Amino acid sequence: MNLLRKLLKPRLLFSVLLFAVSSNAAENSNQPVHLKIGTILASNQSDNFDTRLKPIAKQLKVMKYRSYRLLKEDSQSVPWKENATFEIPGGRLLAISPQESKNKQIALKVRLTEGAKPLLDTTVRLQSRGHFLLGGPPHEGGALVISISASME
Repeated sequence: MNLLRKLLKPRLLFSVLLFAVSSNAAENSNQPVHLKIGTILASNQSDNFDTRLKPIAKQLKVMKYRSYRLLKEDSQSVPWKENATFEIPGGRLLAISPQESKNKQIALKVRLTEGAKPLLDTTVRLQSRGHFLLGGPPHEGGALVISISASME
């Protein structure tokens, strides 16, 4: 009887672990990622701070501009490994593709283009519901800052 328990215990543990891993993978593949993009104009032309940006104020202050104004906000839900495309002021496109979820972090493939010219092509990893700020190209006497947030629905 003891020998039977010793043999069954590792198999049972392996089966439980295998189920946990496979159910987590299935959960990620079926659950879309909610992306929220904010396009912000940062400049030194005034001292205004858009109150809608209060949740990310500490992150923005690191950029050393005096003024921050939210120009545009968009959101989309996108399945894993597929693209969501966002129009960015100045004729630019931002394409984001969720790649994987691991340790409560979401990996995103991020591509910023201006016409046919690639400006950025990278992968970022952020906490679910966290923010990633991308310092962008010049725009209207300042610079665009793109806020990227992702969460699993």
